[in-house]
Formats: sequence, structure tokens, C-alpha cells
Amino acid sequence: MKEAIANAGVFNLIIIFVFILLAFFIGSLSYSKAFKVKNKIIDEIEKEEGYNDNTVLEIDSWLKEIGYRVDPRDGSFNCPAVDKDNGILMEDNSSKYQYCVYKFDTCKGHDNKAICGTYYRVIAYMYFDVPIVGDLIKIPVNGETKTFTVLKS
Repeated sequence: MKEAIANAGVFNLIIIFVFILLAFFIGSLSYSKAFKVKNKIIDEIEKEEGYNDNTVLEIDSWLKEIGYRVDPRDGSFNCPAVDKDNGILMEDNSSKYQYCVYKFDTCKGHDNKAICGTYYRVIAYMYFDVPIVGDLIKIPVNGETKTFTVLKS
């Protein structure tokens, strides 16, 4: 009888270990997808030197190919209007995918001959498509573009 109880305990430990490994595997897959999405959006913004309609079309076509999460537009996904560092949400985001793009202006507070520019912060999200709790877990992955410089006179 002792052996049966000991075997059940070992079997429970193996099951717990498998679930922990599975959770790490799912988390790393989700993180790598969000990281890839963030980097692609940044690359497209830098290629176009700004966030415009052409950039949105390029990003959307690529996100469709990889199967990124679509925003159902039922009000459950909203980007905050202002970023924590006072970045402005790009309202022309007509995308149906769940990511946020904020624009920052570095010209504020400089004199007329200062070198000014703008940069963008992109937020993509890690999702865990697990029943019941899947929609409750949404972890942001942030990144920024280079500064697009303009010389103000």
C-alpha cells in the first residue's frame, strides 16, 4: 500500500512539472510573437518616416499573414489617449488589430534653432488564449522608433 501512495505523489509531481513547462512554453511563444509584431511596426514606421495610411496598410497586411489578434471593436480594447510620458495616441489608426502607436514631439521647450524631431512608441500585446482567463491576461511589449529630426529655424 505504501508504494501506491508514493507512486501517486510522484505522478502528481510529474503532472505539476509538465504544466509548469507548458506554461513557460506558451509564455515564450506569446512573447516572441508580440516582440516580432512590435519590431515590424517600428520597422514600417521608420521606413515611411512616420505613421500614416500607407504604414497602416503595410502593417495590417503583415499582421493578417501571421495571425495577430483582431480587435472585435466591441469596446473591450482601447488604447489610453495619452501615454505615461505624454505621448499622443495616433487617432488615424484605422487598423483592426490590437496595438497602440503614440507620437512624441521633442521640440517642446527648445529655442528656435534647436534640432527638433518626433519619435513613436509602439505597444503590442502578449496574449494567452486560454479558456476562461485568456482575455484577462494582456501584457504590453513596448518599443520606440528612432527620432526623425528636422531643423527648425
